[in-house]
Amino acid sequence: MENAKKANLDDAEIQNIATYNNGKLAFLDNLRDIDTTKTIQTGIYMIVLVLEGKASVNINGTLYVGYKNDILICPPNNILENFLLSIDFKSYCIGMSPEYVQKIVPMAENTWDVKILFEKNPICTLHPEEVTVFCQYYNLLCSKIHLPSTVQEKVIDTLMLAFIYDMQNILNRVIHTIPRPFTSGEFLFKRFIELLKASYPKTRNVSYYAERLHVTPKYLSTVCKETGEQTASHLIDQYVLKDIEYLMKHSSKTIKEIANDLNFPNISFFGKYVKKHFGMAPKTLREKFRQEYNYQQDNRKG
Repeated sequence: MENAKKANLDDAEIQNIATYNNGKLAFLDNLRDIDTTKTIQTGIYMIVLVLEGKASVNINGTLYVGYKNDILICPPNNILENFLLSIDFKSYCIGMSPEYVQKIVPMAENTWDVKILFEKNPICTLHPEEVTVFCQYYNLLCSKIHLPSTVQEKVIDTLMLAFIYDMQNILNRVIHTIPRPFTSGEFLFKRFIELLKASYPKTRNVSYYAERLHVTPKYLSTVCKETGEQTASHLIDQYVLKDIEYLMKHSSKTIKEIANDLNFPNISFFGKYVKKHFGMAPKTLREKFRQEYNYQQDNRKG
């Protein structure tokens, strides 16, 4: 839509009402101060919990109404218009850039189920105890924004990861209570993710997975782009990087042994792969992980 305003965390209007905003993650509890007359195209992930009152919004041509204890989950590239907020409307809102979500969100079993579900059903009702959990996390996160910059991001990221795990546990209930009319493309995408997760070591070639799913690599990549908003190659890399990170953090194996375990042709190729995706050599990366672990342990003792 040509006249839609792109909503990003660097937008001046969002910066003005944010309790916290580092360009990747934002906490907002004054949504009433946003100009609701504009048509907005989301450039971020938004999680909105309605605390009081009600709100209505047209998302991609469909009207949705949220009441107290309802949660709205809206991914990027959606068109929002015709906002109406009741006089007593109150909410907690968390905004996350796509890059932040990619970095922090664990690839848990139902991650993609949740994403597909909320594209079709963006609003669901939380139980009172689930609302309490959400509010506890939100208030705890906001209480950490005054920490020194040297530790603030690590603390907030760690709490966000815990929050997301808890939210996924809550949304498991929703997934089992709302029908999921998946398309054939979405089923193929789910099968690809399941195959990718089950593979170890993970082959880094799209054609390997396409052959086992009985489709062409081009079609698999198209489905991944449409459903997961990422290429098949990028998704494969994400899962390989998780394996690398886990072994670097929790294994006593040498760099060469890790490269062999993950089926890299040689340590030189592995080094280039790690440097490309992590921005540093494997040895430096392992040392970074060790320093972060030691820092966390020292904080716990303190």
